[in-house]
Amino acid sequence: MKKTYEAGSSFRPAFFFLKEDQRRALSAYYGYARAVDDIADAPGMEHAERARLLAAWKEAVDRIFSGGPAASALEEELALAVRTFPLKPEHFLLVLEGVTGDLENKTYATYAELELYMHKVASAVGLACLAIFRYGAPRAPLLAEKLGCAVQLTNIIRDAAEDHAAGRVYLPAEDLARFACRSADLGGLNYTPNFIELMKFEAARARSLYTEALALAEPSLKRRLIGALVMGSLYRELLLKIERGGFRVKEGRIRLTLPGKLIALFKAWRDYVKI
Repeated sequence: MKKTYEAGSSFRPAFFFLKEDQRRALSAYYGYARAVDDIADAPGMEHAERARLLAAWKEAVDRIFSGGPAASALEEELALAVRTFPLKPEHFLLVLEGVTGDLENKTYATYAELELYMHKVASAVGLACLAIFRYGAPRAPLLAEKLGCAVQLTNIIRDAAEDHAAGRVYLPAEDLARFACRSADLGGLNYTPNFIELMKFEAARARSLYTEALALAEPSLKRRLIGALVMGSLYRELLLKIERGGFRVKEGRIRLTLPGKLIALFKAWRDYVKI
């Protein structure tokens, strides 16, 4: 039986709206993104070992696109995806560059710096997804940019305390300063008014990105966007849950329940009708 790599992923519901070859390719790509991210985040692993393993993935990407022999089952699946869909090396290398940067960069001074990071680890993923969906509208790159940043910013909001505990602060220093919020306020169990205002600001920014991405959808190709609409709706609903809960992100990772996922699917269908 072919192994699937997306089990447990927040994107899992989107797979049900795809054809078999798309599901297989997207599962493999998700497996790649998960693998390199896990290396960068591996607790207790020496820096040098993380760098070595990520460099090995750079060699694997080179093999995949040059037609070299696969070194693992995942590489075989990725090679099949590359042969089947218009995937490009940058869809893989930008993600690798982004997570490799996590080994060194622990903070971001400005939103522009964070945007560049999100472009690598999230918007590149969006571009790969659109390639697998065979969505080739002229504004597809900008749609992937907006939606990728929206999803990644939602993750950053949800994981602010968890990332702080790991020594990382993704929220821009300029934003923390704007709300007189210290990086230490992202940790602990105390929810200061400054922290809540910062979270509200970032959530509003993420909501705007979701709206801008949806406005870029090409009506004549909307059937090919169903997977992206579902993915975006799931994360937009997650953001709404975080907001409604008062940004209580320090007490464990917030997830959508089954009813929440069903609501997200309904909203994705509503967005589809409106395009």
